[in-house]
Amino acid sequence: MIVRPYKLPDGEPMLFLIQQSVHAALSGDLASHWGNRPFSPLIHPEVVWPAIFHHDDGWIPVDKSPPIDPKTKRPVSFLDSPAPASHAIWTKSIEWAARISPFAQYLIAEHFMSLREHSESAESEAGQTFIHKYEELSESWRDNWEQRHPQCTDAEEKLALAQLRFFDWFSLWLCLDSRTEVYQFEQTPGDIPLTIRPVADGLFHATPWPWTVDRVHVAAGGYLVPDRDYTDTDDLLLEMNDWCRIEWQFAPE
Repeated sequence: MIVRPYKLPDGEPMLFLIQQSVHAALSGDLASHWGNRPFSPLIHPEVVWPAIFHHDDGWIPVDKSPPIDPKTKRPVSFLDSPAPASHAIWTKSIEWAARISPFAQYLIAEHFMSLREHSESAESEAGQTFIHKYEELSESWRDNWEQRHPQCTDAEEKLALAQLRFFDWFSLWLCLDSRTEVYQFEQTPGDIPLTIRPVADGLFHATPWPWTVDRVHVAAGGYLVPDRDYTDTDDLLLEMNDWCRIEWQFAPE
């Protein structure tokens, strides 16, 4: 669950809860129509696009019954999810990706292994167990894909993984907070810097223009709940009845 601070017009503090599967769907929406030069379109879109869209499906059961942090008494953010809990969730995402393709499993497993390798728990027993398990499995999924698609190059596989990682971060950047300052994405697929400039509420200019359409309109829904102490999940669920949406529009500079 993404836990985003939010204030009502009268200043009352609230929390905007965005489910991880919703964030992933936003990643997929941002990836749609991508590829205006100098940016490359999605590689093998029949696999890469659904992999981006569904890479966080393992969170669906958890986000339906969000846990409460016993210390803060607030919903647990995905950023604070304990490593063993994250591994169990990531494992479900990887397993469920089998319905798409072995290549989707490879991409999602590599994505989560990278997240763990660059985290504080990378050297923990749980972290090492997760990484070692999926190093071997991801190699077998990649080999399976390459046997079926011998024309697929190493460069294309690296580009596909870079695209999944980029759109995941692009979506998180939008969901985690209100953006009012210019931001430059340095690590885009192809390493072409992308500058996003806020010009009005929810409206951004993008330079260089990366989409093949003239304008992009995306949105994410979530639950608006009071920013208060919660005794348990059931207490939070009683408040999760105000479904709202945040919208963003992108236009050329």
